[in-house]
Amino acid sequence: MCGIAGQLCFAGPDLEAVARMTRALAHRGPDAEGFASDGPVALGHRRLSIIDLAGGGQPMFSPDRSLAVVFNGEIYNYRELRAELKGHRFRTASDTEVLLHLYGELGEGLVEKLRGMFAFALWDARQQRLVAARDRFGEKPFLYAHAAGRFTFASELRALVAGIGAAPIDREALASYLELLYVPAPRSIYQGISKLPAAHLLIADAQGVRVRRYWKPPVPGSEPAEAPDLPGRLRKSLREAVRSRLQSDVPIAALLSGGLDSSVVVALMAQELGPGVKTFSVGFGRADDELPFARAVAERWQTEHHEILVTEELAQQVAEGLGAYGEPFGDSSAVPTVAVCKEVAKQVKVVLTGDGGDELFAGYGVYRRLARIPHLPAAGAVAEAIARLPLGRHRRRLERLAQALKASDASRQRALIEVFPAQQRSELLGAGTRATPGPAGDFANAVDAALAFDLEVYLPDDLLQKMDLASMRWGLEARCPLLDHDLAALAVPPPARLKQNARDGKLLLREAAADLLPDVILGRPKRGFGSPVEQWLAGPLRPVTEDLLRDPNARIRGWLDGRAIDRVLDEVVAGRGNGHQGWALLALEVWARG
Repeated sequence: MCGIAGQLCFAGPDLEAVARMTRALAHRGPDAEGFASDGPVALGHRRLSIIDLAGGGQPMFSPDRSLAVVFNGEIYNYRELRAELKGHRFRTASDTEVLLHLYGELGEGLVEKLRGMFAFALWDARQQRLVAARDRFGEKPFLYAHAAGRFTFASELRALVAGIGAAPIDREALASYLELLYVPAPRSIYQGISKLPAAHLLIADAQGVRVRRYWKPPVPGSEPAEAPDLPGRLRKSLREAVRSRLQSDVPIAALLSGGLDSSVVVALMAQELGPGVKTFSVGFGRADDELPFARAVAERWQTEHHEILVTEELAQQVAEGLGAYGEPFGDSSAVPTVAVCKEVAKQVKVVLTGDGGDELFAGYGVYRRLARIPHLPAAGAVAEAIARLPLGRHRRRLERLAQALKASDASRQRALIEVFPAQQRSELLGAGTRATPGPAGDFANAVDAALAFDLEVYLPDDLLQKMDLASMRWGLEARCPLLDHDLAALAVPPPARLKQNARDGKLLLREAAADLLPDVILGRPKRGFGSPVEQWLAGPLRPVTEDLLRDPNARIRGWLDGRAIDRVLDEVVAGRGNGHQGWALLALEVWARG
């Protein structure tokens, strides 16, 4: 796990810009720093040493120096690939070197052989081109800008800005942020700076920049019936996914929320490694914390368990949580995620997580709500009844339901999850807005359409961005065993009726892991991992929130309508509004102030 940066310019790269970007990534790779330049290309690297501690330095060159690579991530099948590369002589024991040899054999087709999480840039001196790629699900980030004959890239937005300078705000990206709390690829919050989407490959040369998709996720609901012995096959695939992600030359721990996904990962991890696996959980000091559930799993598998509370020094933890991201990021779970990663990084360098289980196995409650919506009364009658209610939190929620009733299957989920509905976005921005585009395709129902959106948009651009930046902020590598493309090929295509019923989701995962977990885990409903933002904003964070957002010189008042900001804030601090709207504005202002 590392940070990468670089620039391709046939008039000569800006070496100092690459040095600035690399320095800005020091937190991602505290163990070593590397630079190299070769004609029109300059590459920078910060290393977090996990595999081949002594011999995996970067940038790494082929023996004849015709190829050079900087790489961030882990290739879990690198040993198998080394064995397949007959006649190749390896100088290190690292997974990075496999990229050079594999590219020599397959060119840009190397990405199709890789099993892992990765973002890399490979310079081909013979063809005078830079080849870059991002892993299938988007666990590792890659941002770039191309202007005036210079192609510049980095692992994080702040690092890229350190090299090329800031740009004007992208208003469409800002609208997407207000809708979703994050900015989906390929946009970033800045004009002219792009994110390479998950499962895409990029070629930069004298002719320009070309981007293409090399893999598509399985289509939800594309298999009409259950495959033979599906739970048993899922169990085998789960075990192999966890086992492959235990490769490391340093100790490995796990994040344990007490939910089904992380509990399955911990159970399979403990079966492989035995008692004493380090596990970490986070809570808020409330009666409904998930800490007791995490303890039950820890006791079942005899882990060395640690608990972290986000209660004391709340303002500091919120500032650290919001400050870890290079663009506005309003997912409230960023705060506990950054807090737990900070503590975990004091003890280990690598941690396994349960990310991806909800998207693969249909765990979110919104999927079950979507399945029920077609049986509710007609949209017109519902909308008229809702309009007569007094304005407040419950009316806002019911208005979402009315919008969902009128929406098509492809957009119904958006009506339920958007933070600022279209009318409020228009009031804030002073102009009409459209919904962020989702995956193209014909889906059998609203549940499958929602699963596709979450796999291709929410997962890479919210959840995985959150985990990458929260963990790497402290030099911690996070691995997601459930995001294995072989596992996804089994879990995603079955119809929604096999994945959820009226009460529970993840039915297939529950069946596949039935003997691994305590009944209290198998039988509990899905719980989110958000922060109690409504209580925070109406309580301990109210003074700082009002000071920042009501300030006439607040940065966001230069982008958004001040009267609309005040209306949102009035409702939120009084405990009547949508707390996530207030949190979205607070996160935007904190980001804007740097």
